Order: sequence, then structure tokens, then C-alpha cells
Amino acid sequence: MSRRILTAVIAALALLAFSAPALAKEGAVTKFDSLPTDWHAGQTYALGYTIKMDGVEPYKADKTEIIANTIDGKMNLTFPGVADGAAGHYVAQVNFPAVGTWHWKVTQGSFFAPFELGTISVLPAAPAAGGTSPTTPLADAFAGAIPILGAAAVAIALIFARSQRRRLMRTA
Repeated sequence: MSRRILTAVIAALALLAFSAPALAKEGAVTKFDSLPTDWHAGQTYALGYTIKMDGVEPYKADKTEIIANTIDGKMNLTFPGVADGAAGHYVAQVNFPAVGTWHWKVTQGSFFAPFELGTISVLPAAPAAGGTSPTTPLADAFAGAIPILGAAAVAIALIFARSQRRRLMRTA
């Protein structure tokens, strides 16, 4: 009898454990309209984002901002989000002043926890428009020619081997 009770208790605990994630709410998530592939120091980026409650319904936050910190903690930046268009959509003007790795997050109002975005690497300032472009190394200029040169070398080797074979057949 005690074995049956123990089995029933374990089964009930297992059902409870599996049902907990279904009862939990996701909270709020932040989804960006788009993000740049490269980040450059000193350049301002207009980042549009939407805060969604439970990942579905747009959430109108009382205050939202993007917070960025250098990994060493020496520099902390705050970029306020301004309501733009549809409910829950915001735009923040973001500018990283220094090269390095930055940790960033979005505050999602006073009700939800900040949405962690991880880290990004900020590159040196992009060259000014109309400036001279850096010179291309010679190796890069010939990179596309390598397969052609390889095929030409194989063809020459085959022609040479064929002529050597004919020469050996004539002398034999």
C-alpha cells in the first residue's frame, strides 16, 4: 500500500512540475525593427523597437530607455525611448562614443524587468563620406584569380605529360 502512495505522490509532483511552465507568463520582450550589422563609434543610430507583453500584445510603457555600459563599467550611457506610431513602439537615438565591447539592455517600463540584449562590439569610427578608401592588399586583388591559375597549371601539366608520353613512345 505504501508503494502505491509513494508512486501517486511522485506522479502528482511530476505533473505539477510539468504544468508550472504552462502557468508562467513570459513577461515582456523587446523586438527591434532592425539592427545594424556593424556598429561604429561616434555614429548615431535610430533604433526602432516594440515592447510586447507576453511576446504578443504591444505594451505601452510608462518609461523606456536603452542602457549601455562598457564591460569594465567605466562608462554608462542612457538613451531614452520616444513613443513613435503604434502602441508599444519606440525609437531611441543611440550613439556609442568609444570603441570596445558594450553590454546593453532595454528598460520596459516600471512593471517589467529590463530586457537583456547581451553585448555588442563597437568598431572605430567609419571613414567620412567622400574620403579616400583604404588600399586593397595585393593578395586580395588576386584572390579571385587563384582558381583560374590553378586550373591553368593543371592544364599545362596535362599537356606536358602527354607530350612526354608521346616522346617516350617514339623512342621505344
